[in-house]
Amino acid sequence: MFKIFYANKDATIYESAGTYNTGVDELLEIGKRYGTDGSTLQKSRFALKFDTTEISASLSKYGQTVNNCKFMLQLYTSHAKNLPAEYSVSAKLLAQDWQNGTGFESDPTTDGIAWNYPVSGSTWISSSQHVQIASSSLYISGSGLGGSWMSQTTGSSVGLIVSESFSYRTTDINMDVTDSLKIWLSGSNGVSIPNYGFLMQFSDISELDDAVKGYVRFFSRETHTIYVPKLVMYWDNSTYTTGSLSLIDTESYDVYTRVKPTYKDTEIAKIRLFGRDKYPQKSATNLFPIQTVKRLPATTYYTVKDAATDESIISYDDIYTKVSCDSTSNFIYLDLTGLMPERYYRLELKIVDGLTEQYISDQIYFKVVR
Repeated sequence: MFKIFYANKDATIYESAGTYNTGVDELLEIGKRYGTDGSTLQKSRFALKFDTTEISASLSKYGQTVNNCKFMLQLYTSHAKNLPAEYSVSAKLLAQDWQNGTGFESDPTTDGIAWNYPVSGSTWISSSQHVQIASSSLYISGSGLGGSWMSQTTGSSVGLIVSESFSYRTTDINMDVTDSLKIWLSGSNGVSIPNYGFLMQFSDISELDDAVKGYVRFFSRETHTIYVPKLVMYWDNSTYTTGSLSLIDTESYDVYTRVKPTYKDTEIAKIRLFGRDKYPQKSATNLFPIQTVKRLPATTYYTVKDAATDESIISYDDIYTKVSCDSTSNFIYLDLTGLMPERYYRLELKIVDGLTEQYISDQIYFKVVR
């Protein structure tokens, strides 16, 4: 199952404009560009924050713990320019609170986060200040410009910095940040770590490599598209109890549903999936075999796509998007509270049977409304 959360603030910071805030711009940027001298590379990064209070409430609602879940950070590219074939992007845990601000790239302000400060009138903490977190091995790192983030002098630094590598592939980010959420929700080294969000940038190696240049722009939370930055929480709540249902003939079958045309954006829907053989054999005791419900294999999975763009909102996952079964039929639960309202969505199924993979992309459409 899944639950979608949207960013509650985000803003790009530019090394070339140290006091400029772009907190309500429709785009976010990471990368490096040449400055006005034409020879010095100037960096851009962005800050991004999700509400962990909302995440904790969802964990409690569904009876889950952070250790049972996977969290994926998803960012969608608006455009990219002059990128190398290979580079890496990092998400660091910000160590200071920051203000979103009200600036645009085309009309910046100085009332929020910028390269020089987290909020006007303050400064970013640098590594030279050696600020320790409580009495743990956690410290605040940074140069004093471009953000400050959590680091650790000894032991594991898992979750403090998360990276995703790109090699001849799309620039959209789909980053596993589960370990970072564990730190925010459970603490680290016995210390509670406040959620100040992520600092997104080229990895330190890519930022230092002059051969890595160019930039990527992503849609921000202010975009007027469906491509808002989001955090998807996955957990496995599937069950597979067959009762008296027999297995479909995976070489000849049909699937139909009881999906409603519309759902409220506050609903958690249970959608029934009914399998049946396409060419069943009649018998003396089975006068209407076409109505006989059969079950799909336990290795059946689902994806949710935006019907207009065919963009995967929830991708196939062999653990977290399994189709369930009870004595009535197969079924799935959909938490519709994170799907954008007034849009149509499409369900697609994948059946894995040995070496074969079959896809069911019949007309399983529904609309989410306010």
